[in-house]
Amino acid sequence: MISDSSSTPGPLSPGNVVSAALRIYRDRFKTYFGLSARACLWLLVPVYGWAKYGMHTGLIARMAYQELINQPETPKQAYQQVNPKLWSFLGLGILFILIFIATYIVLGIAAVIVSLIVSTLLGPFLSLIGPSGVLITSIIGGLLFLAIFFFGLLWMASRLFLVEVPLALEPGNDATKSIGRSWALTKNSIVRIQLVVLATYLITLPLLLLTGILPQLLLLPRFEPGTAVYSIVYLILFAVSLAGSMVVLPFWQAAKGVLYYDLRSRREGLDLQIQPTDI
Repeated sequence: MISDSSSTPGPLSPGNVVSAALRIYRDRFKTYFGLSARACLWLLVPVYGWAKYGMHTGLIARMAYQELINQPETPKQAYQQVNPKLWSFLGLGILFILIFIATYIVLGIAAVIVSLIVSTLLGPFLSLIGPSGVLITSIIGGLLFLAIFFFGLLWMASRLFLVEVPLALEPGNDATKSIGRSWALTKNSIVRIQLVVLATYLITLPLLLLTGILPQLLLLPRFEPGTAVYSIVYLILFAVSLAGSMVVLPFWQAAKGVLYYDLRSRREGLDLQIQPTDI
């Protein structure tokens, strides 16, 4: 699958990243699904379980990366490497949430300011048209607000897409250093990352629809909220949705492992190369 190369390998296409992740997941489905099931079940336990969830997600990405460099690890071997960083994964999750809360606030303020400035500048001219001019001004301001908010969040999500992977793979990394590594590796790669995210999402969407979204939309409204039957149906649908998440999670983490490999190869000149015929 992988061979040594004296030259720095070029970046994989987004399609090749997703294809490689899909192949790795297919070949190791039983192992990855078992780890994913543990991760999702741990997520139901506050604090300690959240730390275990983060550790298991990083562990799956680590194993996918190790497959790519021809140094595969068993779950036990990978666990021995990531378990000492258990609480760092919890800290990473907390920092991740705090960063996005701050991002929401900053983007919201910036979007309001820009929208008001544009509306103030255009308002006097468009108001000459009459009521339709006021409406156009409001629409332009609203679209600017949404654009700043949406693309700002998209940019931040892309820069932090790989945060748990360096923590799981690189010795000596802690939560803050892993955020810095993700930030450095994803520089100038926003479009590529979003193409990988889009392709991965489209592949997993049918399963998510069947196990989560559609059953809740089609079945829950048939029962009276607060009744015993409603509660039973809700619990069954929750279990089905959780099972769907268990199937989907390893594919996402494998994609992160491959993307991490790709970005490191391109930026740091790792002597690794994936043979095109295997992707």
